[in-house]
Amino acid sequence: MSKRAFFKLAAIGACASAIVLGGCRGDRFEDPPRRFFPDMDHQPKWNPQADSPFFENDSTARVPDPNAVAFGRLPFDPIAYADASWAQSYLSERAGFLAEDDAVYLGKAPDGSFVDSIPVGVTAERMALGQKKFDIFCATCHGLQGNGKSPVADQFIAKPVNLTTDPYMDPSLRTSRDGYIFNVIRNGVRNMPGYAHSIDAQDAWNIVMYVRALQKSFHSTLEDVPQSERDMLERTRPGTAKPAATETEGSGG
Repeated sequence: MSKRAFFKLAAIGACASAIVLGGCRGDRFEDPPRRFFPDMDHQPKWNPQADSPFFENDSTARVPDPNAVAFGRLPFDPIAYADASWAQSYLSERAGFLAEDDAVYLGKAPDGSFVDSIPVGVTAERMALGQKKFDIFCATCHGLQGNGKSPVADQFIAKPVNLTTDPYMDPSLRTSRDGYIFNVIRNGVRNMPGYAHSIDAQDAWNIVMYVRALQKSFHSTLEDVPQSERDMLERTRPGTAKPAATETEGSGG
């Protein structure tokens, strides 16, 4: 290539560079910029309660599903409605907020240690409520029997604990105290999240009651069952069904 051709190409390249760089000086122009995705720059906007032919009610305000459950709270004095059945949950929640019993609401003794035993009354009704909550929140990982076996647990690298083993049953261990189990339910531990947002203090104690019942039943024999209930278990346990009666040979019409 001759020198003349070389310098000509160099001049053309310099001019092109100047044009490109000149467009990056940050100057303002009256012309609108090029828009490669205009649908993202100019998206449709619907104001509240504006008309919209897209929905069946011709309005951007959506019609709630008829099965939707309304949620909201208005300030009111629950004491004034103490006799109303619908106010009982609010009264119970209010009592919990105002309570100062660390054993009941924190599961701890005055010295900060976990309480050894459940500090509320244990009843069959509360235990049944504990079973419902356990099946909803706990059984998914710990299994319906509390032994840490479930389809979800099979997917975990760190397996959920088996609640029917010594760490949660041996009275000499800190992890077996009722207050410790209560605290784990409410606040979580290691790879288990806390459920205080869904399980209040009373329901947490109900779950502890049911866990204790699961542990006892898991390690019990038929001889530990009261006689009044033993016959029913004998009839319903697998392998005890009586064979269906058959016609004797030669019988019939």
